[in-house]
Amino acid sequence: MKNIYLLIASISLLISCKQEQKNQDPELAAIIKRNTIIIKGSDTELQMVKNLSRSFSKEHTEVTIDLSGGGSSIGIEALINNETDIANSSREMKPSEIARAKQKGVNPIPIMFSVDALAIITHSKLGVDSLSTEQLSQILSGEIVNWKTLGGPDLAIVIYGRDSTSGTYSYLKDKFIRAPYSAKMKHMHGNAEIVNAVKNNIAAIGYAGVGYLMDENGKPNGSIWAMPIYIKGSRAYSPYEVAAVKKGDYVLTRPLYQYINGRPSAQIYDFIMSELTRRGQEIIKAHGYFPINDYQSEINRLNGL
Repeated sequence: MKNIYLLIASISLLISCKQEQKNQDPELAAIIKRNTIIIKGSDTELQMVKNLSRSFSKEHTEVTIDLSGGGSSIGIEALINNETDIANSSREMKPSEIARAKQKGVNPIPIMFSVDALAIITHSKLGVDSLSTEQLSQILSGEIVNWKTLGGPDLAIVIYGRDSTSGTYSYLKDKFIRAPYSAKMKHMHGNAEIVNAVKNNIAAIGYAGVGYLMDENGKPNGSIWAMPIYIKGSRAYSPYEVAAVKKGDYVLTRPLYQYINGRPSAQIYDFIMSELTRRGQEIIKAHGYFPINDYQSEINRLNGL
């Protein structure tokens, strides 16, 4: 028995020494770092990029993808502090963020790799068919507080949205509401939480990337109402109308970004290019998002991709 204890102790010591040697070997650490791509940021992009990463890893088994969400601002801050290789963001970086990055020696380069139709969602039995952009703004800012005002049931509107680290939170506020959100808005951690909350509350309204409303075949799952949106004087368009999204007739259409720091390494370049290939764009379509258009492709080309 004593010999067994000595053997176990010897093995433990050997493993400890090997681990310490590994941790202290800067060359080995550099190799490991080179073979890992760190991606942080947008919750809207998270599941889509996870599937793109799986596809990439099948052909690049030597590369590890370290992917996490939390919101666009989380990814952007990580890029500014040189703590990520790629920042997923559902919004453009702000001029102040770009300035802070450059002060730290980081040169943010944007890549548009997908297009998202942001869906305004309600319970399937609410009974309000569509909303104008003006009505949507009034709801989210707290000016309209009851569905009865919009021809719906006499129910107080319950708003579900994201927290301030979300790119979608900033996108809606800056582009459409142009006012603070209602103080009564319930802040959720991610798109999936908002979808589940709205499913379970007939008085609810929320927002989510349209990909979160799709089944495994890329078709609407039918469990929630994606509200058609219109500009006053025009007809309403649904986020499921592919042609309307491509033309921009569905007004809550936006490019999805990834930001990198200057000229990418070979592995980061290969990963980004795998997303922009026909195969990568087909994966994007399969998850309810939309491929980039020729104009967006040209901007990527001018940025070196």
